[in-house]
Amino acid sequence: MSPKLGLVLSGGGARGFAHIGVILELQRAGIVPDSIVGTSIGAIVGGFYAVGQDLARLARVLSSLDLNRLFGLNFSYRKLLERVVVQSLLGHLHGRWPSDDEYRRLAQFREFLWLFCKGKRFEELERPLVAVATDLLGPGEVIIREGPLHEGILASAALPGILPPVRWNGRLLVDGGAVNNFPVDVAAEEADVVLGVLLSSYIPQEPKSPADLILQTYYVTSHELLVTKLARARERLGERLLVVHPQVEEIGVLEFDRIDEAVAAGRQAVRPYLRKLRELLSR
Repeated sequence: MSPKLGLVLSGGGARGFAHIGVILELQRAGIVPDSIVGTSIGAIVGGFYAVGQDLARLARVLSSLDLNRLFGLNFSYRKLLERVVVQSLLGHLHGRWPSDDEYRRLAQFREFLWLFCKGKRFEELERPLVAVATDLLGPGEVIIREGPLHEGILASAALPGILPPVRWNGRLLVDGGAVNNFPVDVAAEEADVVLGVLLSSYIPQEPKSPADLILQTYYVTSHELLVTKLARARERLGERLLVVHPQVEEIGVLEFDRIDEAVAAGRQAVRPYLRKLRELLSR
């Protein structure tokens, strides 16, 4: 029986289009994953792949659109977070939170995902997909394997400050990056070989504003969880865990006008791993 390959796609905002480049190279090499696990943008790209979207064509279409303007994201995430904090405080004083902008984005993004997910459910996918989200009401990490595909992906990608929390089966869900941005441990439970695509690494910086402080706190916590879960997966899989690091650190989380750069980075990053991956899958 051939080893089962699990593909893990991390979160990372606009950097996540590097996932498309990785998948295109896998297709070119004739390597097909048996399952996909994704967080945030990783769940989005993984979902589009799982429903059979032509990812090369999709990348061309998305790069021709002004996604930042479409979703009203004309600032860096740091600047947007600063605005949201102020607006939320004012809105809270007047009994309004989340903001109208967040609800508008949620409706637009839900429609966008429904269209590209072809209205499918998780249970209908020939290539299983797992999306990771964060439950604000506990216990934290939520593994989504069933239900409307677009809704589960929406919950996994509900980045605070951009989108409001998503209600899902009695839970209140936000972006999965808060608890498991690189869910290799989830994939390791069922796959014999895991190829993980990690989009960013933690770089300590001294906070210079309240928004910086919020982001740094988030990054520190997320990084510590990542290290723990990665170690757990390595203990289980050993050399059968391959981690690819596309060079996309210079692409901002909301710089959706740099899709082509991200796709190229993903292609370049995975190529050196293809021979080893073939070897592991042939055992």
